[in-house]
Amino acid sequence: MRADPRRLRPAELLALAAGLLLAVSLFLPWYQFPAGNEDAWSAVAVSAIAPALAALLALALVAATLFQRSPAVPVAIATFALAVGFIAVVVVVVRTLALPGAASDRCYGLWLALAACVGVTLAAFLSLRDESPFWGVAATG
Repeated sequence: MRADPRRLRPAELLALAAGLLLAVSLFLPWYQFPAGNEDAWSAVAVSAIAPALAALLALALVAATLFQRSPAVPVAIATFALAVGFIAVVVVVVRTLALPGAASDRCYGLWLALAACVGVTLAAFLSLRDESPFWGVAATG
């Protein structure tokens, strides 16, 4: 099966950018501790699961749109990405408001993760709303 980049719409391009940013932000510093900065996996490993799943689903949405002839698979993935993205937004907002343990401050990775979670959720929502192909390519091939 061949990838057809003409099938990507603006929503999938946003999902690609937000998914990559979210995946990277999980390994950037989220919190400042007296001993140094810690990323999401070191500071709040359980809370990093929902954003990681949202990033994977955003990238899966792009892959499914590229490789699937039928729109059913990308629509199903977008539905899951919307639900998991919303949960990830809630988790990251809670983690933004409530510092873990001895953390003294928030770092830039946390803010990037929050923006990326909102981006994944928005991309999934827009992907579900848009029924037209991006470059005029029929959805069935």
